[in-house]
Amino acid sequence: MIPKVVAIALVCAFLSALLEGLGFKSRKLFATLSLIVVMIGLISRAQPLFSSAKELADRTGVSDAASSALRAVGLGYVFGFTSDICSSLGEPTLATLVTTVGRLEIFMLAFPYFEKMIELGIELIG
Repeated sequence: MIPKVVAIALVCAFLSALLEGLGFKSRKLFATLSLIVVMIGLISRAQPLFSSAKELADRTGVSDAASSALRAVGLGYVFGFTSDICSSLGEPTLATLVTTVGRLEIFMLAFPYFEKMIELGIELIG
């Protein structure tokens, strides 16, 4: 997969430079579209990994927590990549907004587990 990503990136960089030489003004837009194409390829490639991790979590009995952990990791990557794209396109405010919303979403996903841990701690102390 790595050689494929490197090859696609080099071809896209070459095409971007070529298009700019021909008068194409939206080099950042082309780079962003290229990034999306690569990410779609990576997501389809990573799908079996997530499926096997979910099966393993189901067999061990920690499926709810493991599922939430996988979701948190996935959300972190999605919001991180989106924020990076916004920054690359010259939209730092939008990038900050995406990062903040991503952090809040992950916090809301993890909060019920944090709450359970606090309750357990209180029960052990009291």
